Amino acid sequence: MKTKQHTVCDECRRRKLGCDGKQPCCSQCVFSGLGCPGYKKHIVFRQPSSPGSVASGQRKKRARQSRTPNPASQRPKPPTRALTWPLGDVLSMCIQNFVPANELGSMSSTSKPSQSRICGAWVEVLPGIVGTDGRHDGPLSSAIKALGISLMARGPKGRAPVHEAIEAHSSALKAVGCLIPRANDDPNNYTEISAAIMCLFLSEKFFPTSSSAATVHARGISELIQLRPPQFYASGTPHKLFVGFRPILILHAFETRKSTFLGAPEWKEEPFRRIVEDPLQALLSEACAIPAIFEMLDHCDDDSEPAAREAVIRFVDVINRLDFWHKSANMMTMRDFTYFQKVSPADTTSLDFPNITVANSLSHYWAFRIICVTQIQRLTAHHPNISQDCLLIVGEYPASEAVTQKVLQLATYILESTRYLMQEDMKLYGTASAFFPLHIARGALEMFGGDDEAICEQLARNAEIIRQQGYEDVLLHRRTVLLG
Repeated sequence: MKTKQHTVCDECRRRKLGCDGKQPCCSQCVFSGLGCPGYKKHIVFRQPSSPGSVASGQRKKRARQSRTPNPASQRPKPPTRALTWPLGDVLSMCIQNFVPANELGSMSSTSKPSQSRICGAWVEVLPGIVGTDGRHDGPLSSAIKALGISLMARGPKGRAPVHEAIEAHSSALKAVGCLIPRANDDPNNYTEISAAIMCLFLSEKFFPTSSSAATVHARGISELIQLRPPQFYASGTPHKLFVGFRPILILHAFETRKSTFLGAPEWKEEPFRRIVEDPLQALLSEACAIPAIFEMLDHCDDDSEPAAREAVIRFVDVINRLDFWHKSANMMTMRDFTYFQKVSPADTTSLDFPNITVANSLSHYWAFRIICVTQIQRLTAHHPNISQDCLLIVGEYPASEAVTQKVLQLATYILESTRYLMQEDMKLYGTASAFFPLHIARGALEMFGGDDEAICEQLARNAEIIRQQGYEDVLLHRRTVLLG
């Protein structure tokens, strides 16, 4: 006799998600990192009885046997290989990790501006690109699987084998490499390759396979973007891809201390002719000047005073521009964009924000400002002949105690933002956006207050929050190259 099966677990029913009903845990809960509560099945299985009379003792014996669980049936089924997961499930997992829940319903609209954020905003266009692609074995599909499996394999509690993550990445690299020569043959090819390379870049950032792979992918996506003029990215899917790629590429320029084409005037203006840049994008437009200053310094001798003087002047100019952005952000949004507060009177170590955009914008503004100030202090200390009269930072000399205390205050703000950005509801788009500011803040606090007991306690509390979220590797970068 067949009975109706209940194949939607309680968690998927609560979140109104499609549930594949896999045993013992559905794929949706596994991919989301949630505990699957299982399936309610109020079904009693009885042994069939043969015609005629049956002895009472035999009936009782069979009844006892039917209630005795079969040890073999109780063993958990071996997990399926990550490489065989359906593309739709992997794509759903990626989207849930990089798109805020309140934006999931409007992902299909290419005209509606996204809620700007540092990490993963471009992922929302993937379903549309895969849909127009029409095939589930193409380069983009392989890259999406590589990204999804790398997210599952990351960390000591990874739920996918490391070798499968490496295999998926290798397979995607080959598939994308075959399509690159045909990038200009079809607009769909161009869009698909762009998204695929970015999937590989993110995969490499979350699950590194080599020390240089992320840089190779960043260079590849940068060159691919430049195959089209800046105005190509003014609207539609190209615009969404561009504004999603832009934060990650600019932050990568910081890490490599190399200038980026995104700092050129035409690349800061043309893509925003039709859709005005929001405050976060405006902040990045100012900050992308900083990597170029590092590149200039790296090409000069440390004892070159003219180069140091030019760098200091440019750092001061960036600070002024950043501060002007901070003052004008309220006018750009017609609301208190720069608002933040303590979570509660009892919790004096955590900040709360209106949304992820404000949190990303402020934490990165603080980080960019710390970088500029510490570099000015370093260069003027190494070159005492540089006059500081024209280098005042908010009316103070760079070497003053007031300027150093301001750096410590901003670094503290960043640490106090950690709990908000790493909360479970933020998924990876919140957690990943905390990495860069945290490196800067922790480096600054260690540099200026490493001997201070209160600061050491503050760093220890912050480290514990990071460990609780399973991102111990954030703590491995002891001293960022952007401060020393």
